[in-house]
Amino acid sequence: MDNNAMIKGIAYYHPEQSVGNEYYIEHFRNQGKDIEKLLEATGRKNRYVSASEEENILTMGYHASKKVIEQTHVKPSQINLIVFSSGTPEYIAPTNAMKLHAMLNAGQRCGVYDLNANCAGMTVALEQISRIMRNNKNIKYALLVGSDQLTRYVRYDEAIAYANFADSACAMLIENVFHTDRGFIDSEFYTNSSNHDKILMPAKGMSNVTRDRNLPTRDKLVQYGQFDFDGAFHSSKISIEEILFRNNLQKDDIKKYYFSQFGWKNLQKICEEMEEDINKFKFVGDEFGYTGTTSPMLAFAKSVEANELKMGDYVIFWTVGAGTTCPTVLYKY
Repeated sequence: MDNNAMIKGIAYYHPEQSVGNEYYIEHFRNQGKDIEKLLEATGRKNRYVSASEEENILTMGYHASKKVIEQTHVKPSQINLIVFSSGTPEYIAPTNAMKLHAMLNAGQRCGVYDLNANCAGMTVALEQISRIMRNNKNIKYALLVGSDQLTRYVRYDEAIAYANFADSACAMLIENVFHTDRGFIDSEFYTNSSNHDKILMPAKGMSNVTRDRNLPTRDKLVQYGQFDFDGAFHSSKISIEEILFRNNLQKDDIKKYYFSQFGWKNLQKICEEMEEDINKFKFVGDEFGYTGTTSPMLAFAKSVEANELKMGDYVIFWTVGAGTTCPTVLYKY
């Protein structure tokens, strides 16, 4: 391959406040609900929650970006593309990528845009940026930032959201490298839109939020309907088998899987279906909670931090976004 997109560095940020299960168990017990089985299924123990009203997706994204820029020794003026992924954007206009560009004092020869694929956003963005960089050799460095502040949009009587969601940001510095077989390899997508009405934010739609100034706060937040995630997670097996077949690989060639951290039980089920080793599935949802767009990337970042990967290892990113849509990315570390 003449050139390819490679992850040069990855960094993350989370709020200081970590909240344990005890708080949520007591909160829902006071509503007459027992959520201990839910917490066991999701694998939650702690989650990071923004305590400061001054904190938002931009401030979190900025902290993660500064970390990865310092880590890779790349100057903001050298970055040619900034992509910001968030399902809880601070601004619709200008883009959050534009705001971050200003915060970093990045250069003028730089493209900026937001990408919203909800919880699948950062994985979709990695795929899109990689393909763009392959076709545009003038892009030397791209900054991919994912940041969600999910806890600001939950209803306090919905356990699947309030006891599960958390806040974080993650930043990747992606480099266009020549004469290498490492980096982005391939991707696969699965979409089943039959659940398009199950997760809605805002619950009544943006036009009603702006039109009806007296709309109850509840209708401005996320509405989390009941549906079975198993179908989405099952699709990962099909997508992974397809992507491995196309690239003449076997599951034994994959060192690690970085999946959505939505639920520990979901990972166990897909592991059984794939007849894989559960230790190949990195799980950090017990520490971070469910963080939306950053979810699989936090798992990857912790693997890199712990030196669990060596040059040339194949890894797979997979996640799920509302609707549902599921991107799969094959990457050579």
